[in-house]
Amino acid sequence: MSKDGSESPEAQLTMDRLDPGVREVISIISEYLDDTNNLSSLEDFTDGDSPSANTPTPSVYNHLSANPELAKKLHGGLKDQLKHHGEVNVEDVQEQQGPIPEPNGELRADIEEANATQIIPKDADENAKTEDSTRIDLPENSVDLIVTSPPYWKKRDYGIDDQLGQESEPDEYIDNLVAALEQWRPFLRPTGSIFLNIGDTYHNKSRVGLPGRFVPAAQEAGWTIRNDIIWAKDNGMPSSVKDRLVPRHEHIIHLVWNDDYYYDLHGYADVYGNGSNPGDVWRMNHDLNSGGHLAPFSDELVQRAITLACPPAVCTKCGEPRTRDRKRGLTNLDTSRSQAKRALEIYEESDLTEDHLRAIQAVGISDAGKAKQFQEGAGENSKEVQKLADEAKEVLGGYFREFTFPQWTTAGWTHCECEEPDYEPGVVFDPFAGSGTTIRAANELRYHAWGTDLDTSNFEKNQSLARYSE
Repeated sequence: MSKDGSESPEAQLTMDRLDPGVREVISIISEYLDDTNNLSSLEDFTDGDSPSANTPTPSVYNHLSANPELAKKLHGGLKDQLKHHGEVNVEDVQEQQGPIPEPNGELRADIEEANATQIIPKDADENAKTEDSTRIDLPENSVDLIVTSPPYWKKRDYGIDDQLGQESEPDEYIDNLVAALEQWRPFLRPTGSIFLNIGDTYHNKSRVGLPGRFVPAAQEAGWTIRNDIIWAKDNGMPSSVKDRLVPRHEHIIHLVWNDDYYYDLHGYADVYGNGSNPGDVWRMNHDLNSGGHLAPFSDELVQRAITLACPPAVCTKCGEPRTRDRKRGLTNLDTSRSQAKRALEIYEESDLTEDHLRAIQAVGISDAGKAKQFQEGAGENSKEVQKLADEAKEVLGGYFREFTFPQWTTAGWTHCECEEPDYEPGVVFDPFAGSGTTIRAANELRYHAWGTDLDTSNFEKNQSLARYSE
């Protein structure tokens, strides 16, 4: 805060990038610390030090003082939220999404009460229906991305027969989970993907190894495993265990049925990797507003999956997604690298032209004196091209090679071949939707979203759509 009590623009920007719940807690604590002379830090607050008798005490302090373990957890959670939030926000993700069309009508956002292992499309053949199956309000070939976290084995009991997660043996749980994939496959478009968060557990003091059992079982059923992503988190569930380390990671398995699946690594790398492939370790935290869920995943997990694997627009006539059309620029270098930054400075200060840069790309790194491998066409360049490349090398010296592989840029987005295409936003589906994290996160990014769950009482449709309209 400034001396007159108002927030500086820098402070306001930082606060705006935090989750609403975190902002509220920080505001309450900030007001309290401003009014209390004998507390100088958040550590003092969460340690439960009592204020002086004549100091006004907010209700949050009374609550946390009576619950010291909660206070300590809040302290750790706040520190972690401040450390990890603010690096990427919703606007950053939307900037790389591509052209998302306005929906024909209201954006879809709802959760149906159904057993996710027994659902079938609303237009499924009668032969697909069994005594236990439930038709839901999604047709075949309508879903672009499934993001879900099935019930962990031997954790939550819904009190329903044949529910996933209450099997007597872990292999039976894996078999039922793979069978559920088969139930979901008719919903997926040919270009669709599944991002499945699978947690592990301990049984008879031994790690069960559920992710390791799931992957080969899914492969045996015909699925292709594109990634086994490690979800690393600092605010995992607390544990009093003394004879082993507390688990602080889970697995997110990316599955596809067809090879020609939608995938936008370019957009994802721009948001989460500074233009380079960020790798398969995602540092994220559980949602602090758990709604009673044992281990709720965060909005960021959904945002990452959508950025990678859900198209911004799909033609309702042919089902083809719009994809990013990329091209290599000439001067789009990664200036976070000192060599690239210096190379660009030398070029801009010289008399070299874009034709020189095109010649560099045509000749390739083989002429840079560093490698024996050739780009396509290298060694077969015309004399004029070679002349331009030699001129560029003379000016740039060793920085010549920086221009051989400039970064890719977006030239536009493809269109299908329909005479009058009708585009709708991509569709995200969560078969185990719970309180609706997937639905809300997808709506906020302007995608259609649908879910099923055995308990739909925790989902508020209006709240989800409110995030879309903000």
